[in-house]
Amino acid sequence: MQIKKYKNLLFLACLPLLSFAQQNTISPYSAFGIGEVQHQGFALNKEMGGLGVALRTNRNLNPMNPASLSALSLTSFEAGLNGSVMFLSDQNLSQENVTSTLGYLSLGFPIIEGVAISGGLLPYTFQGYDVSQNFDASGDNDSLNYRVDYNGSGGLSRAYINLGVEVIEGLSVGATGSMVFGTLNQKRDLIFEDDHLLNRRDNNSYHVKDYTCDFGIQYQMNLEDKLLTFGATYRPKIDLNVSHEGAIYTYDVFDSLEFVRDTFNVFGNSTTGLVLPTSYAIGLALEEEDHWLISGEYDFKQWSEMSFLGVSESQFTNASQYKLGLWWIPNINDVHNYLKTIQYRAGFNYNTGLLSASTHGSDGLQTQITDMSLSFGFGLPMRRSKTTTNLGIQLGKRGTKENGLVEEKYIMFHVAFTFNDKWFTKRKID
Repeated sequence: MQIKKYKNLLFLACLPLLSFAQQNTISPYSAFGIGEVQHQGFALNKEMGGLGVALRTNRNLNPMNPASLSALSLTSFEAGLNGSVMFLSDQNLSQENVTSTLGYLSLGFPIIEGVAISGGLLPYTFQGYDVSQNFDASGDNDSLNYRVDYNGSGGLSRAYINLGVEVIEGLSVGATGSMVFGTLNQKRDLIFEDDHLLNRRDNNSYHVKDYTCDFGIQYQMNLEDKLLTFGATYRPKIDLNVSHEGAIYTYDVFDSLEFVRDTFNVFGNSTTGLVLPTSYAIGLALEEEDHWLISGEYDFKQWSEMSFLGVSESQFTNASQYKLGLWWIPNINDVHNYLKTIQYRAGFNYNTGLLSASTHGSDGLQTQITDMSLSFGFGLPMRRSKTTTNLGIQLGKRGTKENGLVEEKYIMFHVAFTFNDKWFTKRKID
């Protein structure tokens, strides 16, 4: 099988799966809720503005809509590596950081014609922030200066399995079952400048492990010499189990070493405490087979429904995403000019954002944290094989410097490999 030829490459592609605990974001906005929500698509989706509800291909896995699986004609294995460069700035300071993120891993194959199954693993959220606030509580005769440090790390991952079935000609349905799991670590330190006062730390860890479900539908019809595809997906609101453990204690610091003095509380409990919101998406795609495709999509998530340990955060608002993407192959059958066989991809994404935030710890003006990006990519076919190398880049901006907030400009890049082969087919000898 073709996949065996690339076993060393697959091993390298799977290395990110060993690094769940690494910090993969420095965004201060990841301090809210369950962290920075990650895009749930693969290379083709990302390079076309994040869309996928109406995408339907026989050689690519499309986790954005399980109904698209019914078009799969070959066993498909895909692995990806992601990275980003982020530039943070406010009215006074700026910071740059390079992070590597967990890639994804997925395998799918047709069972019979019109029925296929796939499964995979990919990140769901990342949390990684380090924010400090300085305070001066001095009076007429006393001086008291202190700061509060907020720190968070960890994230959630998603393992899934989905099924797509063509129920009648042109109409396909699909369903996805997922397990969301991982740990969110949050720490708050109250640190005094006066060495005679003890510092205080609140340590909290939240462990999530539970199941969700999604549903999708696609309808494809011939339109003269083109294909028109309509797609839609739906995920109901789901309450996930969360176990919470933590400790509150005082400490002081001597020669850069911390010494715990008094422990106020150590606790742990389990509850159904994480509500993920209702979401749905609709999309439309027009395609000339093996030549070009253009697609548009609208995605809505009702983040105002979200709560964590029974507490609803007022910062969360309903979010809409508008996506537009396309791909183009000049001449897929050209054997003399390789550049004409490449699939060129581009996309645009505008997200109204799930957060309406003010300066940390402030009751000031709430500002919507929007996100806008452009994406570009290539699908590079490997001749004499059914393998494609996917290279892509995304340029975007999230947030604003207004009202004391932080603006994030980012460059995200990825490389992914798609391997196709025929499995479960008996060889015939003439």
